[in-house]
Amino acid sequence: MIEIVDDESARFWLSQQDRQTRVRFVARMALRSFPAAIGEAPFDQENTLRLLHHLLIATVASHDLGVAKKAARFAFGGVNYAGSVQQIYNDQLFFSSTHPNQEQVLYDDEQPPPGSLRREVAENVISNALAWGVGFREPDFSVERGGGFWELAWLAGGENAAKLAKSDAAALSEWTPLWDVVGRPNNIMADYSNLDDFFDSDRSVWSFWQKWFSAIHDGKPLPWDLSGLIVSSLSDQDWKSGPAHVALEIEKIEALFSVRQSLSELEKDRSAVFSNSRLGIGGNNPPKEVELPSAIQDNYAIIWAAVDEISEQAEAEEPNKSLVLSALKKLTEALSSCLSWVGQKADLAVDTVIKWSIPATGGYFVLNPSKFQALIEAVKNWSAILP
Repeated sequence: MIEIVDDESARFWLSQQDRQTRVRFVARMALRSFPAAIGEAPFDQENTLRLLHHLLIATVASHDLGVAKKAARFAFGGVNYAGSVQQIYNDQLFFSSTHPNQEQVLYDDEQPPPGSLRREVAENVISNALAWGVGFREPDFSVERGGGFWELAWLAGGENAAKLAKSDAAALSEWTPLWDVVGRPNNIMADYSNLDDFFDSDRSVWSFWQKWFSAIHDGKPLPWDLSGLIVSSLSDQDWKSGPAHVALEIEKIEALFSVRQSLSELEKDRSAVFSNSRLGIGGNNPPKEVELPSAIQDNYAIIWAAVDEISEQAEAEEPNKSLVLSALKKLTEALSSCLSWVGQKADLAVDTVIKWSIPATGGYFVLNPSKFQALIEAVKNWSAILP
């Protein structure tokens, strides 16, 4: 039974956890702090990209430490810098407190004005999460202030800290909404309003990040494999080239990821189809197999050959756009021909084939055209951004 009733018990609980658990915990702290970190307009786009980059790595680390360690994490020099100014931030907080002698620094009721210490501390939480996620250092639980959890408690409101800690501790096997237990504290509503304004300032640049943050905020993260691919694919130079460049590179990664997902779905089904020698499903009385016209059988073969060609290009280091477009054309035309034939047939035998899904005779493409069509759309999007 987890008992977290105050900051001391929360500190003790966290100190007893394994590295993966601590990384997951501090990554969620960093996400809660992000709206405060960006400050108010006029927004610093380069710095916000740095923070988003660090958040992405930290959250990926919460799922897979190995992938996070491959990240271009020194693109902005954030890890070393954050480590060197940690004590400066702590000192600033201490001397700004209205009750310094009582050491009520991060739990003080008076919030600093937007854009001052609030922003600095939020940035520090994110930098800590990055440092712990990539193994740059482990949290020092002997430090009274500056360990990350305490900044979160201050940002979210001290009275909510134990509830948030308990919420995370009780649901480590899944990714719950960031504010699942208490909802967003009133004192951070303005931060979220600023965040919305920031994302709306240039949707062509920030649309992915808005989608990514909203999904992970609501407890429904984008596929971890996609986030991991972005983390491991972009170089230091990519991140240094600015938000617009990163947006374009992420668009390419998303497009390729969508193609690979569609291919994976089809491959799983194909493996099941051709490993099953039964005529149909449903017991001892499968329907009589229907002989398909030779042209339809040929097109059925063309469909899978085109899928294989697309798969080969999707794994190539430098995909050949002309080969991708050629395979797409063959797939589209062959599928259209097959579906057209089925649409023209209205006899009971073909209806039975469709209902029973006899893959060996081509019933698969009748029952599952949406999977091929999803691949077609994904390849169209991908090919449009290939050089």
